[in-house]
Amino acid sequence: MNTLRQFWIGTKAQDNSSGIWRFQRESGSSWSEVTAKLMAVAPMPTFLAVHPHAERLYAVGEGKRGGVASYDVGTDCTLHRTGTVASGGQGPCHLLVHPQGHWVYVANYGDGTLGAIELTEAGNVDEHVRTYTHSGSGPVADRQERSHAHFCALSPGGDWLIVTDLGTDELRAYPLDDGLPEDEPVLTQLPAGFGPRHLAMAGEHVYVAGELSGEVATLAWDEGTGQGEVLHQEPASVAEGLHQLSHIERAGDRLFVGVRGADTLATLAIAEDGASTTLLGEVATGAWPRHLNVAGDVVLVAGENADVVAVHPIVDGQAREATEEIAVPGPMCVLPM
Repeated sequence: MNTLRQFWIGTKAQDNSSGIWRFQRESGSSWSEVTAKLMAVAPMPTFLAVHPHAERLYAVGEGKRGGVASYDVGTDCTLHRTGTVASGGQGPCHLLVHPQGHWVYVANYGDGTLGAIELTEAGNVDEHVRTYTHSGSGPVADRQERSHAHFCALSPGGDWLIVTDLGTDELRAYPLDDGLPEDEPVLTQLPAGFGPRHLAMAGEHVYVAGELSGEVATLAWDEGTGQGEVLHQEPASVAEGLHQLSHIERAGDRLFVGVRGADTLATLAIAEDGASTTLLGEVATGAWPRHLNVAGDVVLVAGENADVVAVHPIVDGQAREATEEIAVPGPMCVLPM
């Protein structure tokens, strides 16, 4: 029996192709047979998230006056918008839904604000939005002039909401009370100019992609204090030119990282004790790789400036050259359904 695999795609397009797209693939069929379809027109839905229990999809509206929308997902995957609310800040770029399904967290890059949006029993966004501001700066003048929240994740034990702050070179860990962040975060300082963007986890270790330094930092995580300690830094690219890391994803003892500028997909091996990583190699991918998803034996990479999702097979634990592409205008996020 064939297994159907389905994915949502968030995009940045400014014309009538701007919206939430979807594609599906049956096992045994070729990725080249896949055709993406526009499911809902929306303004700059650059990042998406799904509810853990309800048939709901969430999308940011990445603008100066940011918003978050909830959609009911029909049995045929049609989308019906059920609500829209302010994101609590400027330039929302990442969403995370708490496993209990009562809150959705949004990182607002523009002003560094974290928003916590309450969800109704049905999973729709409510008007109740808590905001958490932060201040600070870093040494990279044109990128670190202020706080820039970029990503949210639950800590390994689930007691903290970790926010990466690219502008201040910090991880901000908010203690959670039934999913609601408390007011004051615990801070972990990363090397100056590192520019933390996204992170991945394995056991008691956290792996942070430094957009500005081009490195992956390995941190030992203390669930009791909500802090991390930097143990190791590893360059994610040896290619010439600009190295701006984007999304990082873990699969077993491997990390896959998008490198913008070099426009490569890097594979790193996690050491047996988890305390360091080693760059195994990198391959060319879609221009300006914004986001990626490990889907079984392939890595799907959203090539923002290439208008494609590149399909990279994983062979012997390493991402190889893309073998197929799926056409999508301005893909920014690849999310399995």
